[in-house]
Amino acid sequence: MTIISQHYKTEIIKKINNKYKEDGPKLVGILANNDPASKQYAEWTRKSCTKDNINYELYETKKGNIYNIIDEVNKDSTIHGVIIYYPVFNDERDNQLRNSIIPEKDVEGLCETYSYNLYNNIRYTDKYKKHKCILPCTPLAVLKIMEYYNIYNTLSPIGSKLSKKTITIINRSKILGQPLARMLANDGALVYSVDIDSMYKIYKNDTIKINKSTENACLLSDVVILGVPCKEYKLPSSNIRSNTLVINVSSFENIDRNELKSIQGVDFVSRIGKLTIVMLERNLLRLYENYHIR
Repeated sequence: MTIISQHYKTEIIKKINNKYKEDGPKLVGILANNDPASKQYAEWTRKSCTKDNINYELYETKKGNIYNIIDEVNKDSTIHGVIIYYPVFNDERDNQLRNSIIPEKDVEGLCETYSYNLYNNIRYTDKYKKHKCILPCTPLAVLKIMEYYNIYNTLSPIGSKLSKKTITIINRSKILGQPLARMLANDGALVYSVDIDSMYKIYKNDTIKINKSTENACLLSDVVILGVPCKEYKLPSSNIRSNTLVINVSSFENIDRNELKSIQGVDFVSRIGKLTIVMLERNLLRLYENYHIR
């Protein structure tokens, strides 16, 4: 996804260099675990921000001290965006952490304010509709990929650009699957949300639990999004019909790419990590311009 990433990176770098080079936005990452994937993500974030002239600092701390760190960064006026590298506690306390970051600095768009707006299809934070809401970085990256592959009908009005599109998401996490399903449904798609033991059909304001196989859902879909964080999981390629866009969000490839080559018209995106970080930078700039520029 180099082409998409570079497009948005060019916009970000241009704005930073032209308007905010001397006093630009600062992003702080908080790492409170030993998860190799989290450490890798933090390093990728540092490299990308450094390359794009964005101030970035990593705070490494113990789990027991993370609330003190969050309180500090919330109050520090020199910090404009905060990202926590999950999982921290790997339970309900991680949701509390998401809500503990103030909206003005929530670069991931996962706090209660942005979540409420997302699930109620509220797209702006102000009555004048000048400040767009922050959307979660990884789901936002998925949307940008879908735009690139012309899944969206750009001629349709807002809220209907994915009308007549069916999309299956094999993941229902609060960071990826749930917000992504709602974002797609808000744009008019019919979404099948698949978890380890259940499936929901989501459309506009309706969410219904259904009995349908993953195979049947995928074979009905224009887009299949794979986000199973497990090396052993593989979706059979026989579940993919011709002319489908398959997006692999997991750090593991959830499908055999070689088998996909035999299916006519299939587009396969194997990784979206770099684009996710670009969306993180884009969100940071939006926060900076919405709340922090004097």
